Amino acid sequence: MTDPADPVLLFDADGRMFILHEPAVVDELIDSADEFVKGYDGRGRPVRAFGEPGRVSLAVVAPEAQGDELRARVARYYSIFAARHPTRIPPQEADLVTFIRAVADDWIEE
Repeated sequence: MTDPADPVLLFDADGRMFILHEPAVVDELIDSADEFVKGYDGRGRPVRAFGEPGRVSLAVVAPEAQGDELRARVARYYSIFAARHPTRIPPQEADLVTFIRAVADDWIEE
């Protein structure tokens, strides 16, 4: 399994988004592997959490980026959860890696 590139965008079952800038410390931030249903690394590749509670790790599970799916999840997050965000519009960068970095820089904790 491949280690994810940072930043990692994680989504829970309700569509809330969380940004992880240091994938190596995931076990300090995530209690259980089932807290998140979807995740994408800094290149847009899907990631999954695995491991026992207190010893959670992330790994890339497919080599291809899933840009359209990732952009749709980010757009949904902005439209539903980013109420305090000034524009409620996600970054518009065409390049996927640039988009992911812009989302990570733009994110406002709800």
